[in-house]
Amino acid sequence: MKTDIRYVEAVQNDALEEQLHTKLEGLERKYEWIIDAHVFFKTEKHPNEENYVCEIKLSVPGQAMFASANEINFNKAVNSSIHQLGTQLEKMKAKMIEH
Repeated sequence: MKTDIRYVEAVQNDALEEQLHTKLEGLERKYEWIIDAHVFFKTEKHPNEENYVCEIKLSVPGQAMFASANEINFNKAVNSSIHQLGTQLEKMKAKMIEH
């Protein structure tokens, strides 16, 4: 799977990218029809402490899936976004099996 990672007002972090690739590879092993992923790491100004945003857009046949999470650090944001995508992919798989 091709992965495009962008940082918006955030500093590039190799350890974070490694965590992301590991999580995305897990999804790809389970759902081999994933084409590519576009990931945005953003730092935003919020009154609460959830200033770190991870947005992931997955391209899959027939549509795109999107997940976004605001958390207290990027690692938690990645985990939350991946969890959301896993739920969406599982629903898509169930629909594919029905047809």
